[in-house]
Amino acid sequence: MKTITFVGAGNVAWHLAQALFSAGYYVSQVWSRTKQSAESLAQLVKAEPITDLNKIEPGADVYLLCLNDEALPSVIQNLNFHGSLVLHTSGSLGMGVLAGVSENFGVFYPLQTFSKGITLDIQKVPFFLEASSTANLQQIEKLASSLSPLMFHADSQTRLNLHVAAVFAGNYSNFMYLLASDLLSETGFNLDVLRPLMAETTRKALESDPFTVQTGPARRNDTAVILKHLETLASKPEYAEIYRHITYLIINRFHPGILKNAEL
Repeated sequence: MKTITFVGAGNVAWHLAQALFSAGYYVSQVWSRTKQSAESLAQLVKAEPITDLNKIEPGADVYLLCLNDEALPSVIQNLNFHGSLVLHTSGSLGMGVLAGVSENFGVFYPLQTFSKGITLDIQKVPFFLEASSTANLQQIEKLASSLSPLMFHADSQTRLNLHVAAVFAGNYSNFMYLLASDLLSETGFNLDVLRPLMAETTRKALESDPFTVQTGPARRNDTAVILKHLETLASKPEYAEIYRHITYLIINRFHPGILKNAEL
């Protein structure tokens, strides 16, 4: 049974620690800056909670650094896990940031949105892997295969491109729902009236090529409707700016050359 220590107890760690624990791995310690976070996760996987980096015990087989991109560089300055495999879970940080922590290092990037307390099927999560050596890659593959059959090799630049795509597909689409909710609040309705539309749009995007199922006034180049929408958004210039820019992108994708910026 391999021993894993988690450095970080946020959303990603919350899911991966429990999944690896369920897969038969021994989680020895969970570190977090806050005592409550460390204890909450450690209790779920029968690990020791710690808040002092100096109390991380050496000798674990794997150290899984589940930290955000801002925190990770400063934390790893205080770490030295010589001989052990050290992995981070970031989509946008290069593998090389770990070179000073151990001679054995790599990336264990799950491309998914994680939230504490919200369960998901880890077997449907794709993992993108990178390692400092062939032997290390084999170890990471074994770790990933215990969670999901969806394993892929991706270097740091490829992973960064994947992360950008994920931001568009996940973060930005969710923000569009947030803006829609804001607009609905002025009508007396809430997002419930849009949930069937959201579900059908997502279903079509998942089952078909998004290009072929794009609909709406911009897709049709229906200028009359577009101008009415912009007039409706006059009291919200920041929303109008987003609407106008996305409209340009859609029209230029489906009707190239037909529109100039000055026309809307």
